[in-house]
Amino acid sequence: MNLETLLAPKKKAITQKWIDQVLNSYGSPEFFKKQKDRFANPIGATISEGLQDLYAILLEERELGEAAGPLGNIIKIRAVQDFTPSQSVSFVYLLKVIVREELAREKNREEIGANLSAFEARIDKVALMAFDIYMDCRERLHQIRVNEVLSGRSALTDGTKCVSAMLKRRQTESEDNIQINRLT
Repeated sequence: MNLETLLAPKKKAITQKWIDQVLNSYGSPEFFKKQKDRFANPIGATISEGLQDLYAILLEERELGEAAGPLGNIIKIRAVQDFTPSQSVSFVYLLKVIVREELAREKNREEIGANLSAFEARIDKVALMAFDIYMDCRERLHQIRVNEVLSGRSALTDGTKCVSAMLKRRQTESEDNIQINRLT
C-alpha cells in the first residue's frame, strides 16, 4: 500500500497537529492559533502556510528543492527569535512523530514500514536543509551587525547614545566645569 494513499485523507489532521505543536513553542500560542488574519498574525500565517506546503511536498514526493521556499520563510522567523539552533529547526522532526501516531492505527504495518522509512528519510533531508537555511540567516544577521558597527549606525540601535549626543554632553559638562571654576 502506498503511503500517500494512507496519509492523503489525514492531511488536514496531520498538518493541524504539526501547526499546533510548532506554535506551542511560542510564548503566546493561543493568539497565534486563534488569530486567522494574516496581517494581524503574520507569524502564525507564515508558519501555517509553510507547514502545509512542506507536508504536500513531502507527501507527494515532489523535488525537495521546492521545500526551500516555505522552509526559508519559517526559518527566517525562527532565526531572529530567542531559539537555540536546535529549537529553530526541530519543528521539522515533529512531523515524524505525528505521522507515526496517525499510522499506528493501520493494520498492515509491515507494508507501511518500508514506505515510512523513505518518507522519514525525506524529512531528515528537509531538516538538514532547514539547518543550512538557519545558518545562512544567522550569518546574514551577523554581517548586518558588523556592518552597523563599522558604519557607526550601531550606536543608534544597540542602546548606547549616539556620538553627537555624547559630544554635546561632554561640551555641556566642560562648560559647567568652567563656570564652576570661575565661581570658586
